[in-house]
Amino acid sequence: MSDLVIDACVAIDWFIPSEPGEIYSVPLAELVYSGKIRVHVPVNFSVEVCGQLLRNHRRAPETYTTNWLSHSVQALDAMRISTHVIGLSFKELTDVATAYNLSGYDTAYFQLARLLELPIASRDRGILSACRQWDVLRWSP
Repeated sequence: MSDLVIDACVAIDWFIPSEPGEIYSVPLAELVYSGKIRVHVPVNFSVEVCGQLLRNHRRAPETYTTNWLSHSVQALDAMRISTHVIGLSFKELTDVATAYNLSGYDTAYFQLARLLELPIASRDRGILSACRQWDVLRWSP
């Protein structure tokens, strides 16, 4: 089994279709669900993913039904996810975000990948740029 940090946008792709998500994120979902990859996330992951799922359900309930929301949440709960608290102070988070040129949210994922020395799965441009600049491996399907 391999270990990997995943960005919230990757998990969101599993439930909200997009062409880039189909190409990059869906193959990863199959590996995670089959137990071939264990994912690691910062503590803000569940809030970000749940927030986006709820937002879509509330904006387009005809498409993103209550049943869709329930199945999405059940699928996430069934995954092997290791949640980590990074424990950065406000100043430390700001300093790290500034150094990597990332948002506060993205900094948590990127810093976790660096601390655990794991590749990161993300389609976020900021994270990808930081990966190139700081020699952090990006997962590829």
